Amino acid sequence: MRLSRFAFQSHYGYLVSAFYPLTGYCNRMMLKKLGNQYGNIRKRLSDDFRLSIIMMFCIPAALAIGGFGVYRYLQGDWLMTLVDTLLVVLLLSISGFAWITGNTVLTGIVLVVFTGIGVLSVLYLAGLVGLFWAYVDTIATFFLSPPAFAIPKVLFMVGASVALGSASGLGPLALISFATTVFVVSIFAFSFARRSRAQARLLEEQAIRDPLTGAGNRRALEEELCIAIARVQRRESGAGLLMLDLDHFKEINDRYGHANGDEVLQRFAELVRTHSRHEDRLFRFGGEEFVLLLNNVRDESMILAARHIQQTIRDQLSTHGQPVTCSIGAALADPQDDWESWLHRADNAVYQAKTSGRDTIIVADHLPAERR
Repeated sequence: MRLSRFAFQSHYGYLVSAFYPLTGYCNRMMLKKLGNQYGNIRKRLSDDFRLSIIMMFCIPAALAIGGFGVYRYLQGDWLMTLVDTLLVVLLLSISGFAWITGNTVLTGIVLVVFTGIGVLSVLYLAGLVGLFWAYVDTIATFFLSPPAFAIPKVLFMVGASVALGSASGLGPLALISFATTVFVVSIFAFSFARRSRAQARLLEEQAIRDPLTGAGNRRALEEELCIAIARVQRRESGAGLLMLDLDHFKEINDRYGHANGDEVLQRFAELVRTHSRHEDRLFRFGGEEFVLLLNNVRDESMILAARHIQQTIRDQLSTHGQPVTCSIGAALADPQDDWESWLHRADNAVYQAKTSGRDTIIVADHLPAERR
């Protein structure tokens, strides 16, 4: 009996030692996956100001109202328990809709409409308690909806709350105090929300713009290329890339200084934007390299656009009396491409243009356009 127990323990210990590394590996992979998901959530919330406000409002509000719902259930107040439950369900549903669809403008308006209805319902059923939630609703309204909607909505809420409060027996002094304090809170919320939105727009713009030239940066380029290649794969429209590389730019920097080189880059970006269509997008790829995304184009129109940009730079860009030219690599999107392979084809084409003597257009997978 002792022998069999020893044998079992030894066998069990062997199994544990054999499976322990696998268990540790699985745990590490799970932690890594959770870490990646957490990082993705943080990134999305930091990138979308309005979505972060919606989530920060809905989740704490749902927890708080849910707590009141439990308390009222224990007190036997079934009607208020039902109202609280409906509010919690609405808050979680609205936050889920915003997260899944990304439509935060519509979600914000719908959210403050339902919170307003909730406040008036609580005020009608529970009296004075509902007035306290009116302040939360006022702040949320200015942060989550446009001013053109928020201001009339708050005025309506104040009028309806005063009417319901009066019907519930609240005195004139209390109602006047409520209206006055809501007015003060509204001014503060309106001003702070407006400033916060302006700062968020500025930060979003800075996050996707090259500060020197005003062109989109590589982050913006990746996002736009993903959108464009998806359209091509759905056969909705064609798209082309022009990789633009200023010729002998290092010599300009070495001979005339980096300040002069910066002016050339700025003037180059301005010329390309001015002589492109409104729907086209210019990005700075790095150094003296730029990418022009051409939407709704085919082979012929892409080559014509490249020649037009090339001639414009020849005619209008110079420094210290010396003309500045650029080499161009062009690539039309293929449904089999992903954004990286598409960009890589354009990059290879501009490299061929540089090695072919510069001031040249090379079309990926085609013969070079004539050099003039």
